[in-house]
Amino acid sequence: MKKLSLILLFTAGLLALHSLKDSSLATQLASTPQPGKISALVRPDGEVLPAYSGCGAENAPPLSADYEQLVVELVNDARADQGLPPLKRSDPLEKAARYHAADLGQDDYFSHDTYDRAGSELDFVCDTWQRITAYTSGANAENIAAGYTTPQAVVQAWLSSPGHKGNILNTYSRELGVGYYEGSGDYYTYWVQDFSRREDVYPLIINGEDISTDSPSVSLYIYGDWQEMRLRNDDGAWTDWRPFQTIIGWTLHEGAGNHTVTADLKAGSQTTTSSDTIYLSADSSQPILGNLPDSLSFTFSIPDQKLIPDAHLVTPLNLGNSNPLDWQTTVDGLEFSITPSTGTTPDGITITVGDFDQHTPNVYSGAVTVIVTEPLAVSGSPHVIDLTLRVVETSIFQLYLPTLNK
Repeated sequence: MKKLSLILLFTAGLLALHSLKDSSLATQLASTPQPGKISALVRPDGEVLPAYSGCGAENAPPLSADYEQLVVELVNDARADQGLPPLKRSDPLEKAARYHAADLGQDDYFSHDTYDRAGSELDFVCDTWQRITAYTSGANAENIAAGYTTPQAVVQAWLSSPGHKGNILNTYSRELGVGYYEGSGDYYTYWVQDFSRREDVYPLIINGEDISTDSPSVSLYIYGDWQEMRLRNDDGAWTDWRPFQTIIGWTLHEGAGNHTVTADLKAGSQTTTSSDTIYLSADSSQPILGNLPDSLSFTFSIPDQKLIPDAHLVTPLNLGNSNPLDWQTTVDGLEFSITPSTGTTPDGITITVGDFDQHTPNVYSGAVTVIVTEPLAVSGSPHVIDLTLRVVETSIFQLYLPTLNK
C-alpha cells in the first residue's frame, strides 16, 4: 500500500511550452553530435561535459547552482503562502535531478523515464523511480520542464499546472532536489524537481532554506513530533533540554561566514540529530538582553505607614541590535508581584509589594527573573533582579535637592 500511495503522488506531464531553437547559443549547438555517439560534450564556452548513459548513479556538475537555489526558494515561498512548511534541499535528490536534466538535454528527449540515444533511436533504460533510487530513497514526486529561461518562469509554469502545483504543495514531502541543464537538445534548457520523504530523516531548516542571511536572528523549522529538544550553534554548548517546538526563533553566533545549527530530538526511546547551515553575510551584532538592574529595594516605615517607592518600573531592551526580544518573568518571594509576566521589548515590567506584616521590623528578600523566550540563546538571558523589602521603625524623610543652573 505504501508503494502504491507513493506512485499516486507522482504527477507526469510535459511543460515544454516553448523552445529556444532560435537563440544564438542553441544554433551553435545544432551541429553538435549526439552524446550517445561520443564520450563528451563540448559547450561553446569550452566546458567539457561527460556524455551520460545508463540509469543514473553519476554526478552531473552544476551548471547554475544559483538557478537551482532560487527554484528551491521560490517553491518554499509558494508553500509558505499556503501555510505549508519549507522543503529541505537534499544533496542526493539534487544529484538525481541534475543527472536527469543533463540527460534530457544531451540525449534530446523529454520524459520522466530515462533513455539512451543511439543515432535517431531512443532506447528505454529505466523508469523514474529506478533512476532516483540510484541516488536516494523515499522519492514520491517529480516535475520536469524545458525551454524556460529563468527560475521564476519555470516555477510559475509549474504552479499554473494543477498536477505540478500539487507536487510543489504536497504535504507529504520533506525534501527537494533541483537540477538545471542548458546547452543542447531541442529546448536548450531543462529543469527537474525531485521530491522525497525519507522516513528516518527529520530536516531542520533555517529561514525557509535561504542560502544566506544578513541578520543572526533566524527562524528554525524542525520536522517531526518529538517530546524534547536541545540545540546548539556550530560546535558550541548545548541548550538545556526543553519541550519540542516545530518553529523556533534562534540567534546564530556572530561573525560573517557559514553557521550551523544542530538539534538533538527525542521522544521516548527514539532519538535523532538534525542540522542545517546558512551563510551570515555581515558581521552583525548579536542580541543582548540589558537595561535591567541587578537589585532593587523597597522601604516601609512603620510610624508613617508608608512605602517608598510605590513600585519599580524596569524596561528590558535589546542592547545588541534592533530586533525585538520576547521575554517572560518569574518572581520569588510572596511579598512581591510583577505585571505583566510576558512581553516584547521595549515593554516594561512593574514590580510591586504585596502583603507583609506592616507592624513588625523585618527584611524580606525575593527576586525577579527575566528570560528571553525568542530568539533562543540570547546573551544576558536569564537576568535575575534581587529584591529587598525593609520594614523599619523610623520615619522616612525625603530630601529634595535644588538644581543649580549656570
